[in-house]
Amino acid sequence: MAEFITTTLMDSYAGGPHITETQIGLANQATFGADDYVLEGGRESEAQVLTNNSIRIFDAVYCIQGRRDVIPASGYTDVTIANGTQGMNRNDIIVRRYKKDESSEIESTEYAVIKGTPNAGAAVDPEVTTGDIRSGATLHEMALYRVKITGLNITAVEPMFNILKNMASLQKEFAELNSNKKVECFSKTVASETNILVDFSSEVNQIIKNGGKIISAIPGATTNSNNALVYGKVAIQALPDWSEVYVRCNSNYYSGLGGTTTLNLLVVYV
Repeated sequence: MAEFITTTLMDSYAGGPHITETQIGLANQATFGADDYVLEGGRESEAQVLTNNSIRIFDAVYCIQGRRDVIPASGYTDVTIANGTQGMNRNDIIVRRYKKDESSEIESTEYAVIKGTPNAGAAVDPEVTTGDIRSGATLHEMALYRVKITGLNITAVEPMFNILKNMASLQKEFAELNSNKKVECFSKTVASETNILVDFSSEVNQIIKNGGKIISAIPGATTNSNNALVYGKVAIQALPDWSEVYVRCNSNYYSGLGGTTTLNLLVVYV
């Protein structure tokens, strides 16, 4: 076997094997993110209830804290759900479990079911083990589904994972978003004061009433009517749902010159 070569340059010819699982994991975290994801494509870990004791999990590409875990396109696994109890409620969690053998350092993954505790009242999720693989954790569980069991029956299978879109999908969405983007500029002229607050709520809400979705709003100010520069700090003040939108101009040093000041609001929407 060729001697292993230690280097930080992964994408290179080094004269022998030189890439570690740690490097790949860190590079994937930098590319995809540090959390757990199902990557877009295929059946994306789709779940199908077969019986009250069996759920089928279809193919997926998992990225578990940077460890890519690929289930073939035609692959699936049937996981077993323990019997429910008459008159009781229970939540089980289906996980994709990452393990690392401490002696051999071999890493592996498997499906597992974490069984909850039956309860006559509201069911409570069982504890899922969360480890930091980057810091050397040997066990980490990616929560996939919450299986709700009422009495003897499975009544719901609720996804608990995030699907991470690929670059082609994102590029398509961005292109569609940009092609549909519209811009409107509103202006209001008011008496010059040291601190000015102008209400643009009606203008913005009219866009929303017409079916527009606000993407961004950019405030601005012009010179005042006496040709004095507006040195005030201009900012937007708005509620999260855009029901109230104001443009504020604070510390307007030239209010003493009188006249009027015009504030602008540039609204981007689709």
